[in-house]
Amino acid sequence: MPGRERAPDADPGAVVYESGSIRPYAVTGGRTRSKGELIPIEALVSVIGMPAVQLSTEKSRIVELALTQYLSIAELSAHMHLPVGVVRVLVGDLVEEGHARVHGVVASQYNPAATLSVLESVLDGISAL
Repeated sequence: MPGRERAPDADPGAVVYESGSIRPYAVTGGRTRSKGELIPIEALVSVIGMPAVQLSTEKSRIVELALTQYLSIAELSAHMHLPVGVVRVLVGDLVEEGHARVHGVVASQYNPAATLSVLESVLDGISAL
């Protein structure tokens, strides 16, 4: 198909569109949330070793990025050029599969209002400089 050529080393199972990337809903199978708790964007992700099973291209990239360092959901989203919601779902899947851990924020205690309060305090501190 014109405009839909694949790189020679591209994943043959990947869905390729004119932009050269896959649609976010295709990455998550149409899901907007993982089965577990909502993971805040500032939560840090670490990987528990290299998985022995074959992972999707996107999950493999998360494993590669977070294998040697802690990265937040927001950082993973930026590195992967994927929406935060998609990365949340993928990380949630990796956690559920036992390949990753989320650190720093207990999801069941996550309170968006408290996060906003902290961000406002930081902004006030920066403004005072």
